[in-house]
Amino acid sequence: MRNFMLKFKLVPRNSLEGGDINRIVKVFKACTLPLRNPGKVMGYNDPKRGINDGVIDAFIGVPNLCKVSFMTGSQEHPVLPRYKMLAITQVDVNYTPDGAYATYTDGQPVAIELSINFQETKINFAEEIINDAIR
Repeated sequence: MRNFMLKFKLVPRNSLEGGDINRIVKVFKACTLPLRNPGKVMGYNDPKRGINDGVIDAFIGVPNLCKVSFMTGSQEHPVLPRYKMLAITQVDVNYTPDGAYATYTDGQPVAIELSINFQETKINFAEEIINDAIR
């Protein structure tokens, strides 16, 4: 299963964008963590059969999955890689991407570098890559 990283430099132009950037960072950080509610476990979280809190409490939910596509206009890019469903395995936030600590008057960093590591959840086979290259 392939691993890859995407890195983004986020620079807010005003306090509204600063808040948006902070929420984006929090969402990506949360996506690396398990969920308290595992959802349906062995049929026990089924309203028809009743909810068994003891069974539910014994399990955790898997982190969210995501889809990453490189686009050109409204189509997937024909040359760049295509990925299957991905798990976010690591999120790193650098609050001094330019090498110096600097904030606006409200305390918002003037720039944030967001690095996100992904891992595919299904194995890729050579034939799939070759078939993609022929298209």
